[in-house]
Amino acid sequence: MNRERKSVRPATSSSFKWGAGALAVFISVLIALPIAGRLDPVLGDLVVLNLMPKAYDAEDQIVVVTITEETLAKFPYRSPIDRGFLADLITVIDAAQPASIGLDILLDSTSEPEKDRRLFAALSGAQKRIVLASVSDDFLTEGQAEQLKLSLSFGRPGSVKLQRDDADGVLRHLPQLHDEGMLLLTEAMAGRRFSETPFASRILYQVSRDGTPVLFPKYPAHTVELLPQEWFRNKHVLIGTDLPGVDRHPTPLVSVGGTAAGSMAGIEVHAHLLGQLLSSRNLPVPTFTQAIGILMAAALAAAFGFLTVRQPSVFFSGLILAALLYLGLATALIAGELFMLPILSPIAAAGTSVLLLSLVHWRQERLERAFVLSAFEKYVSPEVVRRLASGEVELALGGQKRIVTYLFTDLAGFTSLSENLPPDQVADILNGYLDDVCDVVFRHGATLDKLIGDAVVCFFGAPEDDPKQASKAVALALELDATAQRYRQRLADQGIALGVTRIGIHLGEAVIGNFGGNRFFDYTGIGDTVNTAARLEGVNKYLGSRICVSETVVENCREQTAFAFRPLGALVLKGRQQGLACYEPMSANQAGQEWFGAYCAAYEAMRRKESNVQTLFERVLAKKGNDGPTNFHLARLNSGQTGEQVVFSDK
Repeated sequence: MNRERKSVRPATSSSFKWGAGALAVFISVLIALPIAGRLDPVLGDLVVLNLMPKAYDAEDQIVVVTITEETLAKFPYRSPIDRGFLADLITVIDAAQPASIGLDILLDSTSEPEKDRRLFAALSGAQKRIVLASVSDDFLTEGQAEQLKLSLSFGRPGSVKLQRDDADGVLRHLPQLHDEGMLLLTEAMAGRRFSETPFASRILYQVSRDGTPVLFPKYPAHTVELLPQEWFRNKHVLIGTDLPGVDRHPTPLVSVGGTAAGSMAGIEVHAHLLGQLLSSRNLPVPTFTQAIGILMAAALAAAFGFLTVRQPSVFFSGLILAALLYLGLATALIAGELFMLPILSPIAAAGTSVLLLSLVHWRQERLERAFVLSAFEKYVSPEVVRRLASGEVELALGGQKRIVTYLFTDLAGFTSLSENLPPDQVADILNGYLDDVCDVVFRHGATLDKLIGDAVVCFFGAPEDDPKQASKAVALALELDATAQRYRQRLADQGIALGVTRIGIHLGEAVIGNFGGNRFFDYTGIGDTVNTAARLEGVNKYLGSRICVSETVVENCREQTAFAFRPLGALVLKGRQQGLACYEPMSANQAGQEWFGAYCAAYEAMRRKESNVQTLFERVLAKKGNDGPTNFHLARLNSGQTGEQVVFSDK
């Protein structure tokens, strides 16, 4: 018989809160990673190109010699590049006494033997050891690797490897070769290395004021012998190709000038690297792993603040301020060539973390609100809870006069029954009874006033006005009566004799509102209407009825046909001088039975004080044995009383 229904409170423990925070951080990092890989690099390009200084200190120390289409047109074949021409080119440049010469052309294959010997002789005879292009053997066939090894023996190797970003293929970062034990081509030419740090490093492309790349002095290779030697003296000379579609790379300048302006020949990229190295400039950037750490730190900080700062205005103000300070710090570090933090992704990670936790918090608040409302409805009418939650009813002391219909119920003999049963069984019986009764009350839209032991008090007409409140109250009373009778029968089948449920209803004016003290109060009604309804419930035990309603209720039910009323008497309740006409409601089916008409005829005769009244009531008993109100009036008549007025001295 245990019918307990529990509302499940949403998880609000500390472990849930911090677990949600950890999950939000993890998801935030995953969401911010695409921003870190796609948007941050482009935004970084724009910031670096606009904030970094516009000139290298060593800009005038570099010369680029390019093999162009016009140069190739002078050879009988395009590939490999004519080795005899390269030999003569190196000899002419070497004679000008340059600071260094770097050849960005892989000598990984043979050509005409005589021209190969001339090239190797020129390399061997150079005043300064020529830096020759080198790559890892992983990129070469076995034959190419052997030939390149032979060629490098006549000069100094320098890696020409360039490292594109995986996300968009743009050349932004210095290649990481230190773990391979090899120098970059530019490092071998300059005789120094880029600083070794635990971070990656950014290539600092030189741009002019209008955003176009700075052009180092560049001469076609086939014109070098015609140029003054002074143009090459003490310069670092880079020799390489500048051909359409060959060894060209997108650079960050794509973000400023578009694809055409941002595409650069490999030899020009090496010139920018060399200028950066000679100027001792470096801009560290976080590695991929370090970038994830920064994102996680931002998301963690935001999540921690969200979970610990109790005032939303303070938290969100602090979050915006922190984001602005971070942007300021990031730009200041870039402008000072100190470090390049990811610009957008940490803010995105922090914002996403806050958004996810806000959604969790919103959902928890909704669940908590639903739980509180559900729990509150176990103590207060659901309609009152709804109006309190929506703000329609203020949670403050005070009331207002309303026309309401009050209904009182009481379970006869329950106190005596409870004295003869174990406490847990008493609780089980009472809870089951109240559960059934309250379900019916709420289903009919009544406002639950209070539960007093086994008694239930409810009313219609507040907090919402209800012109049909009287008929609704009667319909509720009839269903309550049927429900209580079914519950009695279930207990009777178990050998437990539960008393009848008596119901009293009265319609009138009452003051409805919140009454009590500053700490505790009820939404209830006070006034004569409430007291009268309570006393009508009480007179049922004398009248032998189960439902007693006043004439004010009946008068407001004239237009309905679902039920009828039989008169019980003009009741003079305790403390009153005038009688109140009262009735017992009946279903339409009951009103159509023969005994109902006989009772009404007998009552009318009693009201008129006719002489044959007792006989008429006895005929009612013949048609409906043991009818409570009939027995009550017969007893009155037999004791010498007449008429319909009944005086009660008890409540």
